[in-house]
Amino acid sequence: DSVCHAFSTMSTGGFSTRQDSIGAWDSLYVKVVTTVFMFIGGVNFALIFKASSGNFRDVWRNQTFRAYLMVILAMFVMFDLALAFNNLVPDTVEAYTIDPLFQIVSTITSTGFTVNNFESWGPFVLSLTFVMMFFGACAGSTSGGAKIDRILYLFKNADNELYRCIYPHSILSVKVNEKVVSPNLVNKVIAFLCIYLFLIVAGGMALTACGVPLVDSFFSSFSCISNTGLGAGVTGYGNSYDILPDAAKWILSLLMLIGRLEIFTVLVLLTPAFWRR
Repeated sequence: DSVCHAFSTMSTGGFSTRQDSIGAWDSLYVKVVTTVFMFIGGVNFALIFKASSGNFRDVWRNQTFRAYLMVILAMFVMFDLALAFNNLVPDTVEAYTIDPLFQIVSTITSTGFTVNNFESWGPFVLSLTFVMMFFGACAGSTSGGAKIDRILYLFKNADNELYRCIYPHSILSVKVNEKVVSPNLVNKVIAFLCIYLFLIVAGGMALTACGVPLVDSFFSSFSCISNTGLGAGVTGYGNSYDILPDAAKWILSLLMLIGRLEIFTVLVLLTPAFWRR
């Protein structure tokens, strides 16, 4: 069990040898260790190499890494606020500390381990889970999702465009880690995110055609293309994706493949120009 979960944690794969996942051991120590290594699995491996060489200053200066930390911290605060108003959550220190932190890190790194039925934590927590599945962790890691790097480019570019609305003759560039990001890369990131959202919507609509409930369809589509593997509703705690129709499994398998191989890598195969070469 230890070896299997070590592989599954560092690869942010999320497969478990137990039906109840990490919750099968009901151990604070297991949760803490798993949380730490899921977090490491979501960090850019180049930064991990720098840290192993003692170069912690460059790691901390990295804007993507700091954004990764800030998103986790912000989600932790919002999770705790949501749990404080939920009467179904046991009033224990562990329920307000390690359990939400475990679930946040598991979701944002696309690992997909669970320690509890997070659906019982309320709809607000479920909506925050959507956000984290979209964000993902750092590029250069084993996590899925859109990646925080791309979200950072998007926000900085949006900030520039808002500034141009006031000062239209301004010449601005997107800068990350004190380096200018080329306009071609910014355009590619925007195109990626647009296609990413389109595939989520298309997958959710296709699942509704298979008879899957609306909310469950879009959650499953989102979960699979981000490679998180979390379930809600019909695929939630106590159930699994095996209850879905065969057609739905084919759709979700395609979404998982696209999400794992990156969107452009797969979709470029559908362009005529690729085959003419």
